[in-house]
Order: sequence, then structure tokens, then C-alpha cells
Amino acid sequence: MPFLLPQEEVAAVKATFAAAREALAAGWRSGKDVNRYLEKHADALDEAVRALAAAAGLPARGLSIAAVGGYGRRELFPFSDIDLLVLLEKPIEPSGETAERLSGFLSALWELGLSVGASVRTRDEFLAQAAKDVSIATTYLESRLLWGSETLFEAAREDFYAELDARAFFRDKMFELARRHQRYEDTPYSLEPNLKESPGGLRDIQVFFWCARAAGLGGNAEEMRRAELITAREAETIESCLNFLKTLRISLHLIAGRHEDRLLFDVQERLADDLGYRATAVMRSSEALMKRYYLHAKSVSQMSIIQLQAIADKLLGSNEKATPVRLESAFVARGDEMDLVDDDAFLRDPNALLRSFIVFATHPELTRMSTRLLRALWSASLSMSPAYRSDPANKATFLEILKLPHGTYHALKMMNTWSILGRFLIAFRHIVGQMQHDLYHIFTVDQHTLRVVRNIRRFARSEFAHEYPFCSQVMAEIPENWRVVVAGLFHDIGKGLGGRHEVIGAQKAEDFCRRFGFSKADTDFIVFLVREHLTMSRIAQKEDISDPNVVARFAKIVGSKERLDALYLLTVADIRATSPKVWTQWKAQLLETLYRLALDVLESGGETQPSAKHALQKRVEEAVALMADKVDETDRKRFWANLDVVYFMRHSAREIAWHAEELAANDASPEPIVRAKPSSDMGGLLLLIYLPDRKDLFLRAVAFFGRSGLSVVDARIHTTKSGWALDTFLVTDTYGRFGEREKLDKLERDLALALVSEKPLPPAPKAKLSRRSRHFPTRPVVLITPDESGRAHLLNIVGTDRLGLLFAISAVLGRYGVNLQTAKIATLGERAEDVFLIDGPALQNDETLLKLEAELLEALAAPIR
Repeated sequence: MPFLLPQEEVAAVKATFAAAREALAAGWRSGKDVNRYLEKHADALDEAVRALAAAAGLPARGLSIAAVGGYGRRELFPFSDIDLLVLLEKPIEPSGETAERLSGFLSALWELGLSVGASVRTRDEFLAQAAKDVSIATTYLESRLLWGSETLFEAAREDFYAELDARAFFRDKMFELARRHQRYEDTPYSLEPNLKESPGGLRDIQVFFWCARAAGLGGNAEEMRRAELITAREAETIESCLNFLKTLRISLHLIAGRHEDRLLFDVQERLADDLGYRATAVMRSSEALMKRYYLHAKSVSQMSIIQLQAIADKLLGSNEKATPVRLESAFVARGDEMDLVDDDAFLRDPNALLRSFIVFATHPELTRMSTRLLRALWSASLSMSPAYRSDPANKATFLEILKLPHGTYHALKMMNTWSILGRFLIAFRHIVGQMQHDLYHIFTVDQHTLRVVRNIRRFARSEFAHEYPFCSQVMAEIPENWRVVVAGLFHDIGKGLGGRHEVIGAQKAEDFCRRFGFSKADTDFIVFLVREHLTMSRIAQKEDISDPNVVARFAKIVGSKERLDALYLLTVADIRATSPKVWTQWKAQLLETLYRLALDVLESGGETQPSAKHALQKRVEEAVALMADKVDETDRKRFWANLDVVYFMRHSAREIAWHAEELAANDASPEPIVRAKPSSDMGGLLLLIYLPDRKDLFLRAVAFFGRSGLSVVDARIHTTKSGWALDTFLVTDTYGRFGEREKLDKLERDLALALVSEKPLPPAPKAKLSRRSRHFPTRPVVLITPDESGRAHLLNIVGTDRLGLLFAISAVLGRYGVNLQTAKIATLGERAEDVFLIDGPALQNDETLLKLEAELLEALAAPIR
């Protein structure tokens, strides 16, 4: 029978510990003293551990219980795990008394309300495990004796440090750090960072403390300063960041009531209020908190780079004594390292601060900047004055960075890392650490902006041509492509200032161009791109680009092939930099199609009517060529005679050819025809349905797609002259279940049965909003306006995406007898922006139209349980 500790003693220990924790929480709410909380919490747990060890009757000889990890350094957060090492002089019998008592002790620890991680090892096992696992060795660096044999504990520690290979430890920690950073997108600037694990978080500080301790250079900022590893200002910065991050983590744990290190949207507002942040006219309290977090995360990243490089110099040797090779007046190369000529280089030549990024970018043989140079960059950023920013030489150097054939993105990224970009380019400064409260961006505005610049520059690099070959081809035809980089740098610079950010950004871009002496042509080009950077995406995803009038209007906006090229590239780079979920093959194809159609208009002189006739004729000719000998001409002509001009203008040549191949010889079939095939260029499945039209046909199709895990992204609804529905859907296969032909055949059969079924339609499925959607609900918008032809209406829908949303919208339209001609279903992250071309008598009556709009709003905002 397992050994159980006396329950009255366990209950007393548990009650005492719970009371101590509650007193600490109350004290935290009244005055946030970080170190006092963490140390007193550790002290309370120390007492509980000792009391439980005594109650278990654990021997005081031949056994030691030590606190390790964060608990070992007396940093016990409200719901942190308890890390313990039970050290044995020699192995014990698994069924012996000591083993039973130890098991009872560990079981009792769980009753304290914290997760327990305990390792039981002999002295020899302790050393062997530490030698082969850097994570285990790390926990041993920070250990305190709580109970048992001090002689055993100290002897084991002495053996551990005697065998610790500081170089190997450092090497392994660097690999570990790199892998951890990769898991978090290698950036501190995600919108829901992890306080502990994300780059710029607590773990980064702990890593250089651990490496310094292993190297005998101190285990905290003050000890590192005394060892002359870091400066007094660096020590102060580290302590300030530590205090801030610890404060956040304590409050976050107490608010969540559990171990939670993620700054989720759900808690950001409450956390900000708890820490005294207040909303302003232009910023929420959570935005103010997060902006401060990102500034501290940047400081941690800066300190991490400097400190780890300084430790590497100590452990692995520096290039300080290497023969210097002059790079230019302020810089030398020492081996593969770029260094300053001397400590006063930036004082004598302030422009060298900006030149350092050009020199580094233009010398590929250099792999890093020296610790001295990094410290100089960190310090010099504070000295950037208005006079420095307006100096012609400095402005010329910044332009040279923007025009670099290679290295612009990395130079701007480094400038932002060392706080130089926002201090030199004041317009950029306010977007540093700026939150984006929407459902599709996953980075702060500055990080998104730099990723846009990266994407633009990759279009110009031959080694990346395989990624987006068409974009690379377009980029190759743009003269002075650095102007697109400037537009990318400014495209979102107006965010967070109120009003339309593209208009504000265009004004700021124009001011920049004027101050930096750009020509009028270059200024107009850049300002146009910033002002219109949303236009191409909006038209491609929300309007019917098969309509020549839509294309002609867009072509008139861009005005020239050069502007079209640049706007296309900026649009692709922008969407790709938003979130991995937002960029899809479908969007890529829509943008490329709009680009090619607009280019045709521009090259034909931009005349709308000739373009429309030409487009129709060209589309029919292309369809005939694609069919080749697959379709009998008599069948084709008979089938096409049943279709009107609208059909040919609304479908691509490839779709027209496919329809004819499948239907021309079978257009009189009494059975519904359903065909499915993969769409390699659009990314998804194309589904064709052909059967006598009926009132609820679209609704039945949508309901079937929902049940099958298929999401509609595009729908072309057409009724032939003889009253048959000829509808084409582009759907995405959410669960990847229809990759094989036999499964597609079954999909066709099942959809055909569902379309002719007489069973009542099921109600719209219920669904829960995602956590992100709940925190950033999209204000529902319904807008019905006549289209330019006057024969139909455009229905614009904006709302939070969810399962069954399209079904709910379609059901409302069906109740009002509204016919659906086309549907464009654009999901941006978890925000639905759908556009429908509709017609029907209900749209001609204002009173009915108001009721329809009201019901659509209700469908969008329906409560989700």
C-alpha cells in the first residue's frame, strides 16, 4: 500500500501556503513590488516543501532536495511550475521505505496547487545527465538546497561545475535559442507574444545570464557589470526590462488564474487596466501597454545580441588582435567582423552611423558587426537630432540605403533593431510597436512594413525568381525599382493616426519626397502607389473583373504600364506580408488576371467600348482554341445558342471551354450534371452544376458544401435561355479529402443527389466565434447599390466569418426572391468581405429593400452559442 503523509499535516501546510499566496496577491494589487513578491512566494514554498519533507519522514542523510530553475533562483511566479531535484547518494530500492516516503512527499506537493516537475537522480546520474543534455545542465546552474544533506548537495555541485564545458554549453544554448526563435517567427513583434519564450522575452535574458554563469562571468546584470562584461548603462537597461517583464508576468498569472505566459487579446485590456494604462483619444489602454512591451522587447533583443556576442568573444576568442583591413575612413575588417577604426569614429564622423549599414551590406565577406560597433550603434541612436536628420549628407546616405542593389531590407531591419530607423525617419517612429486591431495582420505595423520591403526586394533577386516568377518578370521591367521600395516603406505609415491611412500615408510620402529632393515624376509615382495601395486588391476581390467596364475604370486609375506594374508588385508584397493565411492561390490568380486585363486596356489605348467587343471576341476565340477537337462544332453552336452575352463576359475562356466539353453533347440530359476537378492555378476545386433551375438551388449547394468541409470562395451563377442553371463554384477543400479521382466522383454523385432532394433544408449551422474574432468583432455592414448597368444590384457584406455564414445570407436572399448572379467570397483572416451581384423585384421597392437589409444584418450579427 503506498505511503500517505498524515492528512492533518498536509492540510495544515496547504492552508498555510494558500494563505501566504493570497496575502501576496492582495499585496500585489495594492503595490507592485516585483522582487518582494517573487522572493516571498519562493520563501513560502520553501517552508511548505520542508514541512512536507519532514511530514514524509525523509532521511536527512544520503538525500538532498534542491530547488532548480526559476524556483532555484527564487523567482516563483504565481502559477509557475515547481522544479525540484531529489539527489541521492546511491540508488534506492523502488519498493523500499525511502522510495515510498519520497513518492508520498511528491504526491503531497501537487496539493499545493502548482504543477510539480521533480527529477530523482543519484549523484552519478546527475553528472551524466547534465553532460549530455543542455536543458538539464541549465537547471543545475540555478539550484538551492531545501532539505537534506548539505555535504551531498555541495559535493555534487562542485563536481558539476568541474565538468561543465562552458564552450560546449554556450554552443548548445545558441542552437537552442535559434530553434526557439524560429518557433516564434523569429520576431518579438507578433500581436500575441509569449512573455517568456518569444524573442525579446524573459527567456532571452535568462539565456545570457546562464551563459555568463557557466563561463564564470556572473549570473546577473550586476555581477556581469563587475566582471566588465557589460557597461553600467547596459546593466541598468537589463534590470529595467527584467522588472517590466516580471511585472507583466505576475499580473498576467493572477488575472488568468493559471500558468499563462501568452499576451492574448483576451487579457491585454484587463492587464493594461491592472497596470494603470489608460486609453487616449488615439490609443486604447491595451495598445499603450503593448507599445511599451514592444519597446522593452526590442531592448531585450538589443541586449541579447550584445551580451551573447561579448560572451562569445570571451569564450571563443575575439578578432580584436586580427590584422585590420581598412574598409573606409570609419571602418575596418578584422577577419569576418566589421569594426570601428576607434572608439571616437562616430564622434568625428557622425554620418558614419548611417554608412555602417551600407558598408556592411556591400561587403558580403563580413558575417557580423563587432561588439564595439554594436554598442556604438545602440548608444549613437539617442544622439539623432533634427539637425542630424536634415543634414544633406545624411539624407543622401539614407537614400543610398534605399537604392542598394542588394541588402536594403537587411539594412532597414538592422536600423530598426537598433532604434535608428524610427529616430532618423520620424514618420516611421510612431508605427514602431504599433498594434493592428484586425483579424488578419499578425505583426505590428513596423514589422509588417519591413516584410513588405523584403518581399519587394525578393522580386528583384534572381535567386528568388522561382518563388513568384511572374512578379520577378514584372519587376525586371520597372525602371528605378527602388521607388517601389520607398512606397512599401510608406504604405502603412499613416496607421494609428486616425482617418484613412492610405491618404495620410500619401501625404507623408509626398513630404518625404519633397524634403529629400525627389523629382516631380518620382514623387508622383511614389505618392500614387501609397495612396492606391489598397485599390487593386479591393477591385480584384470585390468587383467583377470579367466586366470590361470594371477593368477599364481600373486601367484609368493606374494610367500607365509602369504604374500598373508597380501597383501589382506592391499589392502582392503587401498581402503576402500580412499573414500566411491571407495569401492564397485564388487571390494570386485574381490579381494576375486583373493585371493582364488592365494591361490589355492600356495597350489598346484605354477605350472602353472597343475593349469590350474585343474582349468578348477574344474570349470566344480562346475558348474554341482550347477545345480543339474535343467538342463537335454542331453541338457547340447549339449549346452556345442557349447562352447570352452575359455568360460569355462573366466566364473566362478556360471556363467556357470546360463547360462546353462537359455539357455541349449532354445539354438535354434529364439527370443533373455535376463535374469536379482540381484548379491548380486558383488553388482549390472547380465544381460545375447543370440542371433545371429551382428556387432553393444555390442554398442547397451551399448547405452541401458546408457539410462536406468545402468553403466557397467564388461562385458564378447563370441561367440559360431555356431555364437551366449553369453554375460554377470555386471551393477550398478544408480537410484535404478530395485529392483522389474516386473521391471526386463520389463528391459529384453526392452533390447531384443533394441538389434534387425534396427534403426540407436544415437550419443554418451553429458555430462558435474564434477567440480572435470574439476579441476583434467585425462591425457588420450591409450595402445594396445599383450596379453601373442599372440591371442588377451589388450587395456588399462585411462581417466576422463563421461556419454557416454564406448559408445564412443565402437563406435571407431566398426568402425575398432575390436572384444571385455572382458571388465573391473574400475571407481576410477571420473577416468576411463578400460581394454578390443580385437582381429581383424586391430590390425595386424601397420599403422591401430596407427590410431585406435589416434581415441581412441580423443574419450577420446573429448570436453564436
